[in-house]
Amino acid sequence: MEQRETGKWILTLTVMLGTMMNAIDSSIVNVAVPSMRGSLGASVEEISWVSTGYILSNVIITPLIAMVSTRFGRKRFYLACVILFTASSLLCGMATSLTMLVFARILQGIGGGALAPLSQAILRERFPPHEQGTAMGIFGLGVVIGPALGPTFGGWLTDNYSWPWIFYINIPLGIINVFMVMRHLHDPPYLVRDRGRMDLAGLFLLVLGLGSLQLMLEQGETNDWFDSGFIISLLFLAVSGLVLFVVRELTTERPVVDLTLLKNRNFVSGVVISSMLGMGLYASMFLLPIFLQQILKYPAMESGWILLPRSIAMGFTLPVVGRLYNRLGPKVLVIFGLLVSSTSFFLMSHLSLDAGYWNLFVIQALQGVGFGTTFVTVSTAALSTVERTRMMAASGLYNVFRQVFGSIGIALTATMFTRGQNIQRVTLVADITPYSRQATQWIEQVTTAMQAKCADPVMVKLRTLHLLDELVTRQAAMLSFNYIYSLLTLVFLATLPCVLLLKKTRMSDTAAEVMVD
Repeated sequence: MEQRETGKWILTLTVMLGTMMNAIDSSIVNVAVPSMRGSLGASVEEISWVSTGYILSNVIITPLIAMVSTRFGRKRFYLACVILFTASSLLCGMATSLTMLVFARILQGIGGGALAPLSQAILRERFPPHEQGTAMGIFGLGVVIGPALGPTFGGWLTDNYSWPWIFYINIPLGIINVFMVMRHLHDPPYLVRDRGRMDLAGLFLLVLGLGSLQLMLEQGETNDWFDSGFIISLLFLAVSGLVLFVVRELTTERPVVDLTLLKNRNFVSGVVISSMLGMGLYASMFLLPIFLQQILKYPAMESGWILLPRSIAMGFTLPVVGRLYNRLGPKVLVIFGLLVSSTSFFLMSHLSLDAGYWNLFVIQALQGVGFGTTFVTVSTAALSTVERTRMMAASGLYNVFRQVFGSIGIALTATMFTRGQNIQRVTLVADITPYSRQATQWIEQVTTAMQAKCADPVMVKLRTLHLLDELVTRQAAMLSFNYIYSLLTLVFLATLPCVLLLKKTRMSDTAAEVMVD
């Protein structure tokens, strides 16, 4: 019994190491983008493909894990993914051109994209039924905290060494993970190897639909959305590909993805809530660095440290919620998590340019508690009624929805923030006239202060107008930021009715068989 318990935790460490590497790499690149641009001579639009290629391949490989695992064996597939991820990390660091770097990132995304769903399925099988909440709490530590730690860790490596080191750091960890997988990971006895004919048509439609959708979301803002023929073409391909894919998968005898899982009420409810959580989490992760660096003028490294309270709060919340799952049931915990998350978004929507560290500390901690509670509970409840023979398929489908909606959240947020800032700026500028008492008083005060340091009246006037323009720009960005967080508050509150569809499943040791060594 003690040996089985030890083996369970060693296996957990094995699969979570791979999950953490992939989760951190999904966000670690963002802080190194300026250094990459200078080193590779790339424009902003060109360098964006470093992130786009990784996310694109991540999303495409995720729903295919069940099909590939049954065809080649789960251990072989997991091992191949770790090797590919590690080797492509080396290629990323050695890249001497943008083309080489983007190609290596696509390979890295293929290898890393399958690790999280596979790890989730493995933990669900390896932990006894009454510890499923604990298993999802451990899984959540990697999936949720990894992207939050990425910018901080990446900023430190870039500042103290150089950008290739954000990739080189994966190599020793990847080598360790390879040996751990070879020693401790085994295919479950129920996994039936299937070497029959593959549904190539379904696979093609899936890649076409998901690839076009993800590319549209990543490049939409850059290409001015539907004013661009390129984006309209991507939308057409995405809709056509996904519709034909659904029709194909529901009518073929050997589908690439098991869409019949969507008949499971608990699973669908969990997918909807998780998708909304993904939108909020990814949108928040996108907006906060902009708020801290461009609006409040924090340095990149310091802004990364300010985000740590959320990660720390998640770290404490996830294992606690895992233990509370059987006692309280999913509904109470999810409602609590959504309400706490909504409260944190509401507080963010009322911040101003005078916001200090402790204002942000409290809000970030609340977000960590809310996200952590919801993530663990929804993951556990959504997969609790899925048969273990379909667990890999369910985990892949569950994660791809979360990723796609996370990308939707980022795309919508980027567009709304930019356009909202422009609209607010026009409104604010319209109020700055010779007849505005507040504007004239501010200009007089700044001009007087400037004259004490500079005798040139022309230079004083130019500097005053420059400061006024900068203040208006920051205030417009602040108002746009507040508006987006108000909408995120409403999105999370609107998700509450879905909680009522979750079944209260209290799992016991006899509820399901557990895989043993």
